[in-house]
Amino acid sequence: MKLSLHQFSTHAQIELPASKSISHRALMIHFLCKSSVEISNLSTAHDTLLFSTALDQIRNQQQGIIDIEDAGTPARFLVALLACQEGKEFTLTGTSRMKQRPMAALVQALRSLGAEIESLEEDNCLPLRIQGRQLKGGDVYIDASASSQFISALCMIAPLMNNGLNIHLLGKRVSESYIQMTSAVMTEWGVDIEIEDTVIRIPTKPYHASTYQVEGDWSSATFFYAMLMLQDQVSITLKGLSAKSIQGDAKIQHWAKDFGVSTTFDEDECTMASSHAIRSLASRHYDMTHHPDLAIPFIVACALQYPSTTFSGLHHLEFKESKRLTALQQELAKVGIHLHYEHDHLSFEGQLIPAENEILLQTYQDHRMAMSLSLLAIKGYSLQLDDASCVRKSFPDFWNQLSKLGFEIKP
Repeated sequence: MKLSLHQFSTHAQIELPASKSISHRALMIHFLCKSSVEISNLSTAHDTLLFSTALDQIRNQQQGIIDIEDAGTPARFLVALLACQEGKEFTLTGTSRMKQRPMAALVQALRSLGAEIESLEEDNCLPLRIQGRQLKGGDVYIDASASSQFISALCMIAPLMNNGLNIHLLGKRVSESYIQMTSAVMTEWGVDIEIEDTVIRIPTKPYHASTYQVEGDWSSATFFYAMLMLQDQVSITLKGLSAKSIQGDAKIQHWAKDFGVSTTFDEDECTMASSHAIRSLASRHYDMTHHPDLAIPFIVACALQYPSTTFSGLHHLEFKESKRLTALQQELAKVGIHLHYEHDHLSFEGQLIPAENEILLQTYQDHRMAMSLSLLAIKGYSLQLDDASCVRKSFPDFWNQLSKLGFEIKP
């Protein structure tokens, strides 16, 4: 796909997708809930469709093979869910990249609770054969430095365990905002969890709810905030967002103020407006430990226009859909920007080269890479993306929405 920008629209209304992260938690708990619950505004992202299909398969079959492709969060959630489906046996597999992504901490924690999980290829990685058991609960210890999804997965199945669950967190926690999101969704479904410094306590208690509505996706909103960080005197209205959100990536509205982007809310939408007049070009540092989905578009925007900005808390980005820091280093070098990453500290070197010829960019089949690299078109580059369809993973309509802003998109 070819992408270019001739004139950025002074104002546009963008339709955001529903939150994929909240949708996955709602679907998981809906499966575990004995009462009938209607979920509205469910995400239509490919990951969510894969997860929903897998849940239907588990609901209707006693055994089989589930191919979750490259859906990371559903994969982790399913390992925990399948482990507690007594009398059922499934093999969970995925793409070659998904087979490389970390799973050991979750598998080991589940085994300590009585789960029967067999590695079929590499130890503690997909594919896994899982024989469902009634898990005993009690105390479990888990390394919290690899993925918050492991902790969220354990939290959601905990109310079904005989003795509830006390999750002891070891190491430095990452993506903590997603654990808080899990807690908020569980609370709305009738299960209160207690989060202390290094221990999460969940009682044995049935889930129950009557209706549940999924929020608009703040993670998708970050790409449009990043665009306004590169533009002057323009505004964008994002439909489906509210000031009160359980999503950690709502943090972008506050960080964007440092770059002259203000946010106002009106019922279920927000309007962002940019102004060079209030931008500060002083060096700033941001810790991205708890905001991995916000990180890539924010980093790209700073690389293009605010190169004195530095970042930390990025080590877990190498374990996402692609090795994201490595991918960014390779792609931004094509426009003269060099990322220096050492001891979990990221800084920028070099300067943008003239936008003369079309630039071929690799997306690494990573939706957030594809959407973030589109920011280069704002700097006058004509881009050719090797795989634009990967945005279906979280934001299937992204390119159509981008056209509202004046981007020209050709097959």
